[in-house]
Amino acid sequence: MTAARRRWLYATVAALFVALVLFAWHTFRAERGTDTAQPVATAQPVDTATPLAEQGVQGGTRVSPSNTLGAPVPAPETSSDAEDHADGSPIDPWWRRVPPVAGDLVPIDRFASGHVRITRAGEHLLVTISDLRVASYDAELPTVRVLLSEGAVVGERRGYWTRQGADDDLGTIPSDVGTITFDIEAPRGIPDPVRSLVLLDPDSGEVLGGAALIPTD
Repeated sequence: MTAARRRWLYATVAALFVALVLFAWHTFRAERGTDTAQPVATAQPVDTATPLAEQGVQGGTRVSPSNTLGAPVPAPETSSDAEDHADGSPIDPWWRRVPPVAGDLVPIDRFASGHVRITRAGEHLLVTISDLRVASYDAELPTVRVLLSEGAVVGERRGYWTRQGADDDLGTIPSDVGTITFDIEAPRGIPDPVRSLVLLDPDSGEVLGGAALIPTD
């Protein structure tokens, strides 16, 4: 055998040896990877009679509500919170976000004068009428009826009440009371917004006067 053929034979044998070593190495790595693979969890039986949302099930596993950090999900709003936002709006109701408001009483169908001021003290709404004077041409008025109204009172020397929306009846007061304050606790039943205070004859329902309520300091 010539020297050239011997060199060719040696090179072929070396190449085959390298190929066998590489094949054995890859086979060994593949077997190790199979041995260290994590076992696959088998599916747990699920109660098909109850909706998943009621079972608290996610992907077949019962879990407790939590956020992405694992902390418990906050409890839903209480009924008192829902009452504060009865219309579904996240904005606070009028009695929390607007007062103090104030305005002067002006005659409408008959005569009324005085000053109205509404302020908030914590969870109380204070409605104060001061220097009250009322009159009706055809009868004496021992008492007057007081309304908080969503309707507007328009006018300066003599006004007009656009009776629309909701009203809240604060009750009747003596016509000669002079100054009085209504203390309303947690007033969730009043109109939103309150645009005016109106005085009525409690017997006939005739409108004596009213005051437009404007935000003030």
